[in-house]
Amino acid sequence: MDIFKEYDIRGVYPEEIDEDKAFKIGRAIGSYLHGEKIFVNHDTRLGSIRIRNEFVSGLMLSGAAVFELGMNPITVAAFASFSEKCYGVSITASHNPPEYTGILVYHKGIGVSPTQTKKAFLSGGFKEKLGRLIPSNYQQEYIDYITKDVGKLDLKVGFDGMGGATTFIFPRMLTDLHSKVFSVHDKVSQNFFGKTPEPTKTNSDSLGRLIRKEKLDLGFQLDGDGDRMIVRDERGRFIDPMTTAAIFVKNLKFKKILATVSCSPMLEKYAKVTYTKVGRPFIEVPLGRKGHDFGVETSSHFYFGSYYPFSDGLLASLLMLKIVRDSGVKLSELAEEIPKIYYGNYNLKYGSEKIREASMKRIIKSSSKLGKVNKLDGIRIDTEDGFMLFRKSNTEPIIRAYYEGNNYKSMARLKKLMNKVLKYGR
Repeated sequence: MDIFKEYDIRGVYPEEIDEDKAFKIGRAIGSYLHGEKIFVNHDTRLGSIRIRNEFVSGLMLSGAAVFELGMNPITVAAFASFSEKCYGVSITASHNPPEYTGILVYHKGIGVSPTQTKKAFLSGGFKEKLGRLIPSNYQQEYIDYITKDVGKLDLKVGFDGMGGATTFIFPRMLTDLHSKVFSVHDKVSQNFFGKTPEPTKTNSDSLGRLIRKEKLDLGFQLDGDGDRMIVRDERGRFIDPMTTAAIFVKNLKFKKILATVSCSPMLEKYAKVTYTKVGRPFIEVPLGRKGHDFGVETSSHFYFGSYYPFSDGLLASLLMLKIVRDSGVKLSELAEEIPKIYYGNYNLKYGSEKIREASMKRIIKSSSKLGKVNKLDGIRIDTEDGFMLFRKSNTEPIIRAYYEGNNYKSMARLKKLMNKVLKYGR
């Protein structure tokens, strides 16, 4: 039952999630919906496409009214859930490697823990009632909503959807806003052209080259299902997620924001920051209560509370374009206004949860005396030079390690110290 993660269902196809499990998961979800409507879409992965029919069949045989959205970004199902005040599901594994697939449930635009689904799945006591299948198209409603306050952009924009679910919707949306889009990949791909579909500095190098070659204003890379975004400036240079967040906060005049424990303290220069655990629900739920303007994760998730509580790479791209247009200056100049941060990160992969857990215990033991300890999420060690953070991924058998220094020298010291801790953890 390792496929039931902290806030979604996720695993390798077909070894961990296959058609039979997808059918039973659909039966489980449909059983507690009590005939309510649910919007369903899927990403471009082979596993997602192959389990879709069985999952939908399971929903219907437990009485659900299924509104089928087809291949779309995760944000379309989330937006339909938010707008219609109902359930939504995206069959996706987000930024995970191509062999993964998953099932993420929303209710009123907020991610739902799979606890109830797991309980129903294990019980096998599924509701017996025939539901309905209704072909649906919520994409235009979604586009209209996120573009309503943008206006004509008149910019030359680079784009890399990595062959994922935003491949067609992003150029269409920008073309309607009088911008010209130059794409690195203009076709969908079931294996994301051989890459892990995560927007990163390394993965977006080809986007940087395209920006320089075509003399574009800026460019964006989105992950496999469209809820993460990174941006490169007019010189093709990568803008790190914390600088990107600071540009949003400063230029959109956000006052109260949510940030995960791995985020830079630099953000406190621009807004009152409340720190949270890593993961969508820890930002979506507070945003849903309307107490904050904005949320950010170091993994390039950006949440805009005045729109809806979930993260959205397409919306983040639009708002960055609007900032560039309205400011009248280049993205590189906006980035230079933000204090430079000195940081790095590692991902340590493990063969099993048991091995990872043992390693995490050794890491905590060896690092807890190095500075001020914060155990909100994993273990964060704050020192005079900056901070280190070690935490378990909620989606893969990985320990994520972050470090940030006050300057280059302190960053180098923390990196050396972190390497010692990680070596002991191994």
